[in-house]
Amino acid sequence: MPFVYVANLGMGGGNVSVIDTKVNRLISNIQVEGSPVATVFSPNGQYGYVLSLGSPGHVIAIDTKDHSVIAQIQVGSVSFTGFPTTPIAISHDGQWIYVANNVSNNITVIDSKDLRVIATVHVNDNPRFVAITKDDQFVYVGNTNSANVTVIKIKTHQVISTIPVGEDVAEIGITPDGQCAYICNFGSNTISVVDIKTNQVISTVGVGANPFNLEITSDGQYVYVVNSQLMSFSGGNTVSVIETKTNQVISTVDVGAQPLTLKITADDQFVYVANIDGNTISVIETKRNQVLSTVRVGSAPFNLAITADGKYVYVSNTIDNTTSVIETKTNQVISTIEVGSNPLTLGITP
Repeated sequence: MPFVYVANLGMGGGNVSVIDTKVNRLISNIQVEGSPVATVFSPNGQYGYVLSLGSPGHVIAIDTKDHSVIAQIQVGSVSFTGFPTTPIAISHDGQWIYVANNVSNNITVIDSKDLRVIATVHVNDNPRFVAITKDDQFVYVGNTNSANVTVIKIKTHQVISTIPVGEDVAEIGITPDGQCAYICNFGSNTISVVDIKTNQVISTVGVGANPFNLEITSDGQYVYVVNSQLMSFSGGNTVSVIETKTNQVISTVDVGAQPLTLKITADDQFVYVANIDGNTISVIETKRNQVLSTVRVGSAPFNLAITADGKYVYVSNTIDNTTSVIETKTNQVISTIEVGSNPLTLGITP
């Protein structure tokens, strides 16, 4: 039975709320040190790893069977950026946890077998985004203030390449075949396409204002990009659709005010977009790339997650301290669950 883990930033200290998806009820609030901002899970769902802010920051390991804290691992210095980032990632085999420490400008590598730090890798200025290739050979780190991406070889935990991209690097997505990385350049209004074999930029795709978040369909044919308009007065509040075969934008979809994040259902039929200023979720039908529905949720939806069966979408509403549950069959909110203070990101156990 899946559980939803909600990272609540809190005021002066937060916690992690646990929601039982079977009954959509809060069953636990896990107290952690600092302010949690991101969560990942082991591939089998047995353990959750929560990154908490601080100087130093910490990764809290949680046993999802009883929602108990089993370890706390010190990492580098981590601060809240005000935007949803992906500062923690776990390898597909579950062995390595990589943490981007945006203040200390390094990456902490944790061995999940004994929950021990085995390496600290120095990168460039303000690393905020981490992605791991499908074959678990390389880690791509987006250095927001350096306009580049650092590539780390997992076997040696050493930097093998630094790739110049656009300004204000944001989200990184890896294609399912492991051949390309797509990188949001928030300040350049572009997406950089990197050939993973050569670590060279092979295409630069112009999109809308302030591309911040992206996801790639499971068949690898399309990339959906959130253009947030957070720092611009025009050109954003859209989702760009890139065809990976040509690396051309084939559609631009108008959504709500200041979209921040999006998720694609496992069957690639729908894209759910969280609009933080509009207090809504836009539902895009991928067949025609049109908004099928607009769902009103709580105040300032910050992030979202979709169950593996595609039946439900969970949304963290960061101002009113709730999580909305959307039934995808009807695109209606079927439950609103009170969680901790300032819920930011959330994840669902596999």
